[in-house]
Amino acid sequence: MYSKTLFGMFSISLLVLVLVAVILTIWFRAEMVRGYYDLTKTTMGNTDVVFSSSIDNAKDLLMEWYASPDGVSLRLGENNDFTNHMAFLNKTRSILSSTSYLQSVCFINSQRNMALDIGTGVATPENLEKILVSKMLEENGRNHPIVWKVKNRKSEKEMISLLSIPMAEASIGSADFNGMVVMNIDLVGLNKTLFADAQEEQFRIYIINDEGIVVGNSNLEYLGEDWSGKEWVQQVLANEEQFEMRENGKLWEYIAFPTEERGFHIVAQSDYVTQIVNINYIFYIIFAVIIGAAVVIVMLMLLVSRKIFDPFTQIMIRLKQSQIAQKLEPEADDVLFLEHFYHGVSSHIEVLNEKKEKDFIVKNLLLGNQKTETQLLLQNKKIISADSPYYMILVLVENRDLSRNFSMQEYDMLRNMVSNIYTSVLAEYGKCTYFEVGLRRMLFVVSTANEKLVNSVMLEATKEAEETVCKLSNVKLFSLLTPRMTDGGEQCVSWFGRMNDSLKTRHLLGCQETIILENEEETDTESLLMQMIDSLKRREKKEYMQALEAILEKCEKMPYRKFISRLEDIAEAIQKTGKISKNVENRRKSEIDLKERIAALTGREEIMLWLESLYDEAAIEISKVSNHSTANMIEEAVDYIRNNYDDCNLNVNMLADKLNISAAYFGKQFTEFTGCKTLEYILKVRMEKAKNLLLSEPDKDIAQIAEAVGYNNSTYFTTAFKKYYGVTPSRFRDYNVVIGSGDGEKE
Repeated sequence: MYSKTLFGMFSISLLVLVLVAVILTIWFRAEMVRGYYDLTKTTMGNTDVVFSSSIDNAKDLLMEWYASPDGVSLRLGENNDFTNHMAFLNKTRSILSSTSYLQSVCFINSQRNMALDIGTGVATPENLEKILVSKMLEENGRNHPIVWKVKNRKSEKEMISLLSIPMAEASIGSADFNGMVVMNIDLVGLNKTLFADAQEEQFRIYIINDEGIVVGNSNLEYLGEDWSGKEWVQQVLANEEQFEMRENGKLWEYIAFPTEERGFHIVAQSDYVTQIVNINYIFYIIFAVIIGAAVVIVMLMLLVSRKIFDPFTQIMIRLKQSQIAQKLEPEADDVLFLEHFYHGVSSHIEVLNEKKEKDFIVKNLLLGNQKTETQLLLQNKKIISADSPYYMILVLVENRDLSRNFSMQEYDMLRNMVSNIYTSVLAEYGKCTYFEVGLRRMLFVVSTANEKLVNSVMLEATKEAEETVCKLSNVKLFSLLTPRMTDGGEQCVSWFGRMNDSLKTRHLLGCQETIILENEEETDTESLLMQMIDSLKRREKKEYMQALEAILEKCEKMPYRKFISRLEDIAEAIQKTGKISKNVENRRKSEIDLKERIAALTGREEIMLWLESLYDEAAIEISKVSNHSTANMIEEAVDYIRNNYDDCNLNVNMLADKLNISAAYFGKQFTEFTGCKTLEYILKVRMEKAKNLLLSEPDKDIAQIAEAVGYNNSTYFTTAFKKYYGVTPSRFRDYNVVIGSGDGEKE
């Protein structure tokens, strides 16, 4: 008994331990997998932030140097005296020297010659001044990062891997080329910033561009090599985010996603998949060890855990040795360290918050909502001061070649150039803040402390900025600015709505002159409209077109919605004069067609052509009016129908023959004057007569009533009656008889 009890307890205990072991193993494996993916993606995200921030900083420097007076001089000038640019050269060299991975910056002038090469000594390419121009001509692109290798001047066998970022308004091979600035980044230096020197075979991070060239490698190898032929690289370029692949006898797992900097992909390669598969055998080990002792199980789990997390430990060691970690407070806890590391490399979050606040302002400006909140935010961000006057300038950018639309990249460059020029010019009069309110629309708010600044000065400054933009690019600008405002932003949302509406009208009418939008005034065009209608009645087309042109000139400052309403009034007046669409059905359809037609108009010339076509249509209709009164003709037809509804041959052709006109013209005129078709009107009269006969002559059967109202077939009459009233003639008569007798009993 004792032995059985002991064996049973042992068996139950063993079973419980086995179940616990299985549950713990499954949970442990799931947690390991989840932890691996979380830590891998966090590491990739941190690397992406540092890499993209480095490229963005380089691009910002390029933009600044490209647009600076010295940069323009170096790009456009054929022969430059460098003594005139010493301050610029020293400043540039100082900036390059302060960043370990910036190799050099080169200016290529408009003659496609190297105007200036400022190096830092990070690496010394051979004949860079010659091969760089050739490389740019070979690529024939602009503002597209290029990864390539050049020979080291100090060693014939050593090659230097460079990431070259050009900045130009036009490609180097085009006739519009006006110079280029190129920033060369030493990939070895950049990768030392991103990764430590220690190599790790079990876990690697790569950065490749869209052509499959290696830009970054956590092992600091293969930089600048073309890996586009590798199968896993092809899958990454095909935007596969996670996949497995066997290579060199190992099963590798790849996790990839595009970097924040467009044109690059970040990839994590790990043989952790093999290790995760091996975890399945831990259960058998734990099962065998449980029989001996639970302590051994714990020790084995600790050993396995240590082995599995060893790649991540190595990553943490490399991160703590990086330049960014040296600026942070030491942390014993790795999770806290990663959190602080992320915040350290993500200082641009403040910029993102700034953008979010700007987006909130732009959204409310566009929707006309939350005026008080928008005003407070403008004041808190010191965009507008409660005590100082301010101006608002709204700019619309359009390609002069209307047959071609800008690409998104071209729009981005164009917005940057326009915003920089306007901000630079307007900043002389106060604090200028730029808002992007649409793909082609930009808003500038200028808050000035100069109480004596007048509207005309700000208007001239806006025109100056506009002229500069038009000289540098093939665009048209449509600009509006408010008068001097001192309400502390209270009317900011309302004024923007007016500006946006009026700018849309001016763009539609092609009014490029920059003007100040004064307080809203009612534009009287009634006299000109009467003049148009009078010209139409007299069929004087020249006078009609002159009056139309005068109306459009008066509407140039009008808000878009009011302008569209004015166009509708004009079109309706023309149609009414030409007696177009008189009846209700046609009039409703005409109103819908009219709104759709106006919404499709794209310019002043198209508006003129459309209203000219309305003139031609109305003039034709007016000319058709003869001495015979159409109204009298239709009245005669209506009288004939009411007196001869019992004629089974009554139809449109009979009525047209009696009036000596065509059936088609009679049908059209009848529909316009009565609001319904001829056969519908005949049916209406017959049904009304049939209803009266059913009630007034109850002794007549249905066939007799059908014949009395013009139907030879009683079945067809019953079908028509039911379709018209929703009930058969007999049921209609029975129902009304019951109702009538019920009323009598009640009385």
